[in-house]
Amino acid sequence: MLHKYIRRLKYYILRTLRMQNSDHRIALGFAVGFFPCWYPTFGIDLLLAPLLARMVRANIPSAFLAASAGSVLWPILFYLNYRIGVFVHLFTTFPKTFEIEDALSVPVPETDYRIETNHFGRLGDMGVNFLVGALINSILSTLILYILLRILLSFYRRPLLHKIKKSVRRGKSKS
Repeated sequence: MLHKYIRRLKYYILRTLRMQNSDHRIALGFAVGFFPCWYPTFGIDLLLAPLLARMVRANIPSAFLAASAGSVLWPILFYLNYRIGVFVHLFTTFPKTFEIEDALSVPVPETDYRIETNHFGRLGDMGVNFLVGALINSILSTLILYILLRILLSFYRRPLLHKIKKSVRRGKSKS
């Protein structure tokens, strides 16, 4: 069963590498296809990726391939969004300056055992941190993926094509 899926994946990679599109369009399609995976789109990213690729005139199959990969990686992507958002929040907020005399002269407050609902306000901070992280991660990943794939395709497209062809031929001869 796993062999079947690996063979199918090789087939789609082989089809993508054989396309007559330029390296620019394939790399742009993959980068733009991965863009909506950083946001909580609840499965619509597989529909958004080809639409975004069509808007920027990129390769639609590579956009769909990237969106498929992103739909598997979403827990990791969402965790990275939150962590980057918290980092940016901590980096951009500055603590208040205080004097030690002020801290010593403040009386100790009485303990009051009322239930506070302030913890619901922190949920809004989590959402803001998540969206800030998603915005930063989606822009950076789009740029990095485009540059890396453009370089990889321009230098290694033909060797990858021959290597995958050989492995597919070996798979056919074994069966």
